[in-house]
Amino acid sequence: MIREADLLSYIPDFLKEYEEMRAVQEVLQPEIQRLEDETESVFSNQFISSSDIRSMKRYEKMLHIQPLPDDTLADRRFKVLSKWNRMIPYTKIALRQKLSVLCGEDGFTLEIDPKKVITVRVALKSKRNFYEVREMLEEFVPCNMVMDLDLLYNQHDLLCKFTHKQLRAWSHRQIRNEVFINGE
Repeated sequence: MIREADLLSYIPDFLKEYEEMRAVQEVLQPEIQRLEDETESVFSNQFISSSDIRSMKRYEKMLHIQPLPDDTLADRRFKVLSKWNRMIPYTKIALRQKLSVLCGEDGFTLEIDPKKVITVRVALKSKRNFYEVREMLEEFVPCNMVMDLDLLYNQHDLLCKFTHKQLRAWSHRQIRNEVFINGE
């Protein structure tokens, strides 16, 4: 409930004195408030980014998306938005914008080789979106180009902040595959 409907404010002051008018307004108030809440819900549900779970199910049905059992509402919105906003990115700028929406500004690397190879590396912090990126690239990369997609694993420039003693606490697989935030 964003806006509370106050029916008494719409009645002229001289009519507010009558007990009958107040009684009528008090009876109507819950119904009007329910209508106001439904109106807000309808308005919010016309946008994917503010839809509730009921509308999200409708969007998923329209777009033939099967949500995973552990998907949150935010994950479901992300999947619907990524499929809804697809347009063919014929330029490197448009492709970079699409990848930024899916992975964040610093969640990927993109290289386009003159030999018609598109290389995309998805950062570990965005690896949950890896399959959405793959699906988007498979749909939009021209057939005469080779797509090279993989995760951007931890590199030396990130790990050099740690001492060998600190790194000894993790396995090689954890060092390579886990997200390190602010050198921790």
